[in-house]
Amino acid sequence: MRTAEIRLSGDDDLVARLTDMRVWLDQQRIEPSTFTYFHLVPGVKLRVTFEFENEAVAFARKFGGTLAHEHRKAAQSQIVSAEAQLTQVHGRVANISLH
Repeated sequence: MRTAEIRLSGDDDLVARLTDMRVWLDQQRIEPSTFTYFHLVPGVKLRVTFEFENEAVAFARKFGGTLAHEHRKAAQSQIVSAEAQLTQVHGRVANISLH
């Protein structure tokens, strides 16, 4: 199973966007496994899970979203980058205090 995430801004017409998504899903004959949403400030995040990856990819592309695992990869990359920066900073501090 794959999950697509779509962020809608506070300016979006939620009902119209959800209707567009439902119409597209019906036209493609795709039935999501789960369809959940989370209120954000501002806006809404939709998480739509599909049985097949190609369905999640098509949905994400159509509605300007991403696959949920892409978010995890980006977050992991940011963590690794931050850890590397901290290591460099700590190394500099250690070098400075040794002198």
